[in-house]
Amino acid sequence: MGELVAGKPALRLDTLVSAPLDLVSALALLYRAVPGSGLDPWLVAARRALPAPLLADLDLLHGFSGRLLYYMEEPVMRFDPLARAHRDAGVDDLLAFLDDLPAADFRAMAAHAVVRVHRDLALDPPAPLGADPAAWRAALEPALTTATAAEVIPLVAEPYRLKERTLRLLRGVWEGVYRDEFAARLPTLREAAGRAHPAVDRGVGLAFADLTGNRLPAPLVTRLGDIGRVTFCPSAHLGTFVSYMLYPPDLVVFFDAPALLARVGAPAAADPPPLVAGAMTDEALLEALRALADPTRLRILDLLGDGRLYAQEIVGRLGIAQSAASRHLAQLERAGLVAVAPGRGVKFYAVDPDRLAAVAGAIHGRAPSGA
Repeated sequence: MGELVAGKPALRLDTLVSAPLDLVSALALLYRAVPGSGLDPWLVAARRALPAPLLADLDLLHGFSGRLLYYMEEPVMRFDPLARAHRDAGVDDLLAFLDDLPAADFRAMAAHAVVRVHRDLALDPPAPLGADPAAWRAALEPALTTATAAEVIPLVAEPYRLKERTLRLLRGVWEGVYRDEFAARLPTLREAAGRAHPAVDRGVGLAFADLTGNRLPAPLVTRLGDIGRVTFCPSAHLGTFVSYMLYPPDLVVFFDAPALLARVGAPAAADPPPLVAGAMTDEALLEALRALADPTRLRILDLLGDGRLYAQEIVGRLGIAQSAASRHLAQLERAGLVAVAPGRGVKFYAVDPDRLAAVAGAIHGRAPSGA
C-alpha cells in the first residue's frame, strides 16, 4: 500500500484586489521605471514627476535588499493584507498600523529582508543584526543595488529614521501619485479578479500560466514546498512582466489585468440576467429550514443581503475553504434561498427575497390564530 509519509495540506489558491498590495507592487514598478525599461509609460512619467526627496526614498529603500526588493515587502506583509480581517483594508489602514509599530520593528524588518537575500544567494546567514555597524556592513555587501552601506547604516543605527522614511515613501506615493490612479483602475482590477477564478481552480502551475502568460519560474518551483497559500492579484501597469512576492507560507502573484480582460473578452454591457426563484411547497419549506439551520449558511445570507457576490468573494470574506463554500452555496441553492446566474464570466449568487418571504409566511401561517 506504499510508504506512510507525513501529509501536507493542499495549496489554497485565491484572487484578491488589495490596495496595500497593489501599492507595494506599484512602488517596485516605479523603482524600475526608467526610460528604456520597457515598463508602462505611465510609470516612467510618474517616476519622473516624483519630488526629489521622495525619489531618494524610493531608490534607497528599494536599493539595499537585493534585486527582488525585499525590504518594501516587509511592512505590508507585517500588516498581513491576506488575513480575513484585512482583505478589504485600504492604504490608510496600512499606514495607521505602521504608525503604531515601534521603530525597532523597522530595523527587524530590514534585517529579515537582508537574511532573505542571503538565502537566495545560498550564502551563510548573517550574524544577528542589531545596531552594530560592522555587522550590518558585512551583511549588506551582497544585498546592495542602488544604495550604499553608508546610506543604510545610519538608518538601522537609528531606526526611527528608517521608520520615518518608510512611512514618508508609502504615504507620499499613495497620496501624491497613486491614490487617484488606483481609484480609476479599480473597476478593471475587480473585473479581472472575477475573470481569474476559472484559472485559479486549475491549480497553481496552470493558473500562473493562464494569468501571467508565463511558466512558473524555477525559483518558485523549487520553493513550492514552503508555500501554503497562493494569491493572484490583478495589476493595472504590469504589462508583459512577471512580478511576485514570495513570503512563506504566502506567495502573491501579480498579473496584468488589462491583458487578461483582452484575452477573455470584454465584459457584458448589461447586468447579469434576473435570478429565478423556485416555488414554495411543504417539502420546499422543510428543505429551506434545513438550509437555514447552519451558522455559516446564515452568514452567507447576511453577506448576500448587501448584493450579489461571486463564490470567491464569499470564500475571502468568510475565511472558509472553497470546498466548504461550494457545499453551503449548493444547499442554499437547492432550497431556493439563493439563486445563481452567470454574468461577466463568473457565477453570481444572490438571495431570493421572495423565497425568504415565502418561508417566513409559511411559518407564520402555522402560528395560532391571533398570534
